[in-house]
Amino acid sequence: MPKIRAVQAGSLADELGLEPGDELLAVNGQPIRDIVDLQFALAGEDLEVVFRKANGEEWAIATDKDYDEPLGAEFEYPTLDRIRLCHNQCVFCFVDQIPQNMRKTLNMRDDDYRLSFLHGNFVTLTNLRKGELERIASLRMSPINISVHTTNPELRVKMLGNRFAGEVLHQIRYLAERRIEMNAQIVLCPGWNDGVELDRTVADLAEYYPAVRTLSVVPVGLTSHREGLAAIRPVDEGSAQAVIEQVLAWQERLRRDIGANFVHAADEFFVLGKRRVPSAEYYDEFAQIENGVGMIRVFLDEFASLRENVPEALAKPRRVAVVTGESAQDVIRAAAATLNEVENLRVDVCVVENDFYGRRVTVAGLLCGRDMVAQLRGRIEADELVVPDVVLKEDRDVFLDDYTLAQVESELGLRVRVVATTAGGLIAGALGEHGELVRRRRYESTLDGQRLASY
Repeated sequence: MPKIRAVQAGSLADELGLEPGDELLAVNGQPIRDIVDLQFALAGEDLEVVFRKANGEEWAIATDKDYDEPLGAEFEYPTLDRIRLCHNQCVFCFVDQIPQNMRKTLNMRDDDYRLSFLHGNFVTLTNLRKGELERIASLRMSPINISVHTTNPELRVKMLGNRFAGEVLHQIRYLAERRIEMNAQIVLCPGWNDGVELDRTVADLAEYYPAVRTLSVVPVGLTSHREGLAAIRPVDEGSAQAVIEQVLAWQERLRRDIGANFVHAADEFFVLGKRRVPSAEYYDEFAQIENGVGMIRVFLDEFASLRENVPEALAKPRRVAVVTGESAQDVIRAAAATLNEVENLRVDVCVVENDFYGRRVTVAGLLCGRDMVAQLRGRIEADELVVPDVVLKEDRDVFLDDYTLAQVESELGLRVRVVATTAGGLIAGALGEHGELVRRRRYESTLDGQRLASY
């Protein structure tokens, strides 16, 4: 049974008398197996909760609640039961390329359809238990994000290292017939699923539009820790340009056939291929922005809209250094050049290379504290170092290599300001206290909160 780890003070769970260690048994007569059962059980306004106390007593308490009021309890596992782990052996798996002795959570591979429904994770559908595809359909768990990679059954079995992987089109057809919305992705590995295989996959999935709403193509990520793994070529300038041209050709065709671009190349292809990112219309309402599709365009458009609220001068001199990865350095340098037009403001851009994972890893979201320290110590003059929040663990000030924010500050001898990974965050970090003026005036833009993973 789901066991409670913590209860938020003043929450519904607190009012019901729930405590850490209690086991949740049922809500409104519905046994609670996992987070999906709980979400659906909490949908109404009348509530009867049955739970078992640490001493073995079972309590049943009835109450009412606001329609959208959460329970306010944290459980041992995000899914209430244990997270469904991935049993694939994908040739491109990033987890298999992580350095040794990393914290355990970084080595965990999940493939849980519930996390796809609740949080937007991509799943392969190869680790479903009996009846779970039917459960997705019957509970209307939509949208589901699916890592397809290829619709060639034999190739998918080989790439995913799972004998059941070739069934994906049958699974997609089943969900489409039951009006479940899906987003799909391809991790493109040169020499594996590009070229004619990419054409096949796009054509197969476009047949299921609008049930399959979008398809993203993202480049394979390769670290320096691939000993004993399958040989995969990195995406270079030439192969990136080829993918862009292939996707653009498909978009032209699909706009005629289905009225949507449908397939999109991730921002990193445009960076690697040294091509300008398209306008906002290209991205079909940015449905896969969290997958790196359109983040740069959102950043550019948001920066342009916020620029009018940047003051012409600061009251006193201020100098900041902004950390970024190699992928987005051109975008951030252009923004910094505009900010440097502000009197008394100096914004320097510090591009940090990834020695921890390897120089082929260029997005800021994978930058580590030790690389920042090694490359920046004694080399920058600034009042503050500005870093995007994407480099830190979501709930703690810890980098991927377990360096803490306090360690980086101590070793650099410099205050670090963590900002939202957005254009508004960059502006606020650069301006310091003056940035609050910009935040108050325009921060409720519909673009607010979109993350630029390659910032």
